[in-house]
Amino acid sequence: MKRKLKLITFIFLLGAGRLFAQEVLALAHTGDTKKGTPSTINLPVFEFRASSADHDLNSISKDMIGEHAFGQSVSEKLYLLESKYTYEVPIVPGNPQTRTMVRKPVIYDAVKKIERHLKKSVKKGEITTESASDDFNKVLDVAFNVLTAETESFEKTITETNDVNSLTSLFTKRVSLVF
Repeated sequence: MKRKLKLITFIFLLGAGRLFAQEVLALAHTGDTKKGTPSTINLPVFEFRASSADHDLNSISKDMIGEHAFGQSVSEKLYLLESKYTYEVPIVPGNPQTRTMVRKPVIYDAVKKIERHLKKSVKKGEITTESASDDFNKVLDVAFNVLTAETESFEKTITETNDVNSLTSLFTKRVSLVF
């Protein structure tokens, strides 16, 4: 019986020694095996089919839209964004009250967040009105063209992005619209 106990203990210690040796080897190896590789991470680029919104923009009259700090074009596109992304549903049949529903709320909320951020940045003098207008025009163009596209991975990336500057960069630099 003592002999079996010694044999079992010996086998256990032999196995534990091997595991310990692997851990020591892993801790001792501090060098990077991929030398010369840049430390930047390649972020995914999203590609969506696009179409021109000129027909929709031409159908908007000046009476339908209000003034916007970034200009007439942005004002027209914001009106179009509201009309395409939101719709009214009755709360109860027969009741005149309605509830506003949003298609693709993640994208819609991101566009609204970018608009607020750009307005604040212009007000603080961090960026020019022209630069903010150009960026927001690109954001609105992306928002129009992804409305009918499959955007699960894009929406997931939006929800994972917690910085408004990164969100603006996502819409303006990492989305490719193919006409």
